[in-house]
Amino acid sequence: MERLSNLQAWAVSQTLAEPILTKILNLSVKASEFTIAYSFPTAHRTSNMLDRLMNYQDHILVSMKYFHGFQDSANLALRSMAILWNFHPFGRRSQKKSTDTVSPFEKLNGFSYHPNWLRNFLISSSINGRGGGNFRKHTMR
Repeated sequence: MERLSNLQAWAVSQTLAEPILTKILNLSVKASEFTIAYSFPTAHRTSNMLDRLMNYQDHILVSMKYFHGFQDSANLALRSMAILWNFHPFGRRSQKKSTDTVSPFEKLNGFSYHPNWLRNFLISSSINGRGGGNFRKHTMR
């Protein structure tokens, strides 16, 4: 709270535009909401990773002119987008930095079923990915 008070005192002493000064002075109203995050020391402080995913989804939604039809079809479209995002290969720069993982799925689980990301997706989304039962080799048609 002391830092916030110092920021507000500094803002009052400067010649700032009215909207900027108002925003800085209104921070004290929301200060209790911001401090909740400090209860979780391992949490990320910025939303860059989430913003990148949301920018990708927004780009796709704009390309498909958002949703037409029913709520169920919209939910299925977003779920399929999220599932594909988990299996797509990382970019080349990320792969150079971390050579042990190829996709978000592999990074989270520590393994992959197949080196080809599409086959890995097919196996993971079928009953064969559960580890029980007989494994049936997937073939590309």
